Amino acid sequence: MAKAGARQGWCAVLCLHMTWLFSTGLIKGLGVMLPSLVEQFSAPTWVIGWMVTIVSGVVCFTGPGLGISLILTRTLVGMHFTDNYATASGIGSSGHAVGLVLIAPFTQLLLDTYGWRGAMLLLGGLSMHLAPCGALLRTPPRETDSYETLPASEHDQLVSQAHSADKKTACCKRKDDILARFGCSVCLRVAYWRAAIVLICFRFVPALWVVYFVSHAQAKGFSAYDAVMFTTAAGAGSFVCKIASGLVVDRGLMSLRWAMSLCIVVASSTLICISWTNSYWSMMVNAFCHYGANGAVGSFCDIYTKELLGVEHLGSAMSWMELMAAVLLMAFGFFPGWIYDQTRSFDLAFVIMGGIQALPLVSLFMEWVMMRRQQRA
Repeated sequence: MAKAGARQGWCAVLCLHMTWLFSTGLIKGLGVMLPSLVEQFSAPTWVIGWMVTIVSGVVCFTGPGLGISLILTRTLVGMHFTDNYATASGIGSSGHAVGLVLIAPFTQLLLDTYGWRGAMLLLGGLSMHLAPCGALLRTPPRETDSYETLPASEHDQLVSQAHSADKKTACCKRKDDILARFGCSVCLRVAYWRAAIVLICFRFVPALWVVYFVSHAQAKGFSAYDAVMFTTAAGAGSFVCKIASGLVVDRGLMSLRWAMSLCIVVASSTLICISWTNSYWSMMVNAFCHYGANGAVGSFCDIYTKELLGVEHLGSAMSWMELMAAVLLMAFGFFPGWIYDQTRSFDLAFVIMGGIQALPLVSLFMEWVMMRRQQRA
């Protein structure tokens, strides 16, 4: 990477870091305020929780604001970095962890000082700091030394164009043009769905965890500040694991797929076992390990997608994956709150969330079986 390209690449990493920080801060801030909002509006927990997850879904579904910022910055990091991509992705996405560490206790302070209306106003003002990040971004220059086959003569070029025109009808051309403009063609590839299963599951469940974990801790009898400290431990775990996992993969100490499988097992098992974690330190360790594994898989998703589909399809693939995750959040983001209203406990909801996070293991296992068969053939 040239010096100017390296500078632009690290600017993209900085912008990705800040985008994740404010995105997580906004949603986690609403999660911290969930008990206060339930009391303020005298509404069931699942209704207010669903409203918060709808906000999270709309961010990805409609695009403007945080949705566009996340897709563009992640795509630019993938375009700028060929070497040390895992490390760059880990540093950039560690803004998600920093948001948990800083914004959660800060939101609790704002809530106690200014009430929920003032807290929302100040969180919205903080998000305005994303605007200067856009001024730092530049599209990387296109490669000019790539080999491209040219026709032998003008006559050969005309014959080639006429032959291809005969093959496609006007209707097919129009369809292909529409698919190309919206990036829909990437959804027709099997590799896309292998990456999509991982990303969608690890967008859906962590978003629910961010919204409902504080309420879950308070339902177990912990104070609001204890619950916020658990999320701070979760953020610290995510930060450590994002940076460490990037270094482990880039240095070749563990392959991407084995590292991702290990983190998926940890993330899933910590949710399934959460009903047995009732002491302060067990909750602290559970939050640290669970969100640390979540953070590592979140970084791996971008690397996995780039490896399967290539950098030229990275933006389109991420956009459609985030859209699908958003639809899932808006449709089913209420269920942990609904289970709590029915049973007065979040334990069953978190066990179900752990089962959902284990689903990508099936996709990775099927990919491993297919690769083994290809090697034997």
